[in-house]
Amino acid sequence: MYITSFFRPNFNLRINHTKIIIMSNKIAERIFNLIILDESGSMCGLEKMSVDGVNETIQTIKAAAEAHPEQKQMFSFVTFSGLGRDVLPYRVHTLLKEISEVKEFPMEAYVPRGNTPLWDTMGRAMTELERVVTDRDLVLVTVITDGYENASREYNGTMINDMVTRLDKKGWVFTYIGANQDAMREACKLGIRNSLNFQADAEGTKKMWQKEKSSRMAFFDEASRSDRFSESLKDNYFNKDDMDI
Repeated sequence: MYITSFFRPNFNLRINHTKIIIMSNKIAERIFNLIILDESGSMCGLEKMSVDGVNETIQTIKAAAEAHPEQKQMFSFVTFSGLGRDVLPYRVHTLLKEISEVKEFPMEAYVPRGNTPLWDTMGRAMTELERVVTDRDLVLVTVITDGYENASREYNGTMINDMVTRLDKKGWVFTYIGANQDAMREACKLGIRNSLNFQADAEGTKKMWQKEKSSRMAFFDEASRSDRFSESLKDNYFNKDDMDI
């Protein structure tokens, strides 16, 4: 329930049971979390760490929803692997669900194989998400890959860069986590400001997910009190916490 305050036109009063929360119109009412995870053959051997990381992220988002009930947390999760022209380049595991409805991601659902159609997956997933996002929402897109793009047919790097740049101007936040590459350089090619390198082994993957978790928690904390178009939300995503990888 929302009651517009006549004495403070730039704020809403949200009544949450017995607690009244004063909410700036510039603070996001919904946060859309989109995770795009590599499921190509090179991720073989990292299945457990990857699935554990996804589930820890789900729990982190649920904790944020409880800590900041004035902001609804939405979750989408896709994985990508190229298996030929007759097979879609990505699999949608969860699409636009409120985080309270999201269940744990099962180990058997993650099966690395094929090559790396990263651009097609980003292009399609962001297009689907943009259809439902409004100017009062905040979007956090997380890309995780251990290799280079090598299989997209619909989108190219320039198209993704143009899309990311356009959505960045709308307040979307992007992060790129990469192994076996210069993650900062690859992120820059796609117009993404935030990047993180990790070692593609069991220990490195585990540390990467721990770093992502702590960075996401810090991001949510800042998003609960910051203008959704704030540059401080867009930049230094991996430097908002005190944890090193």
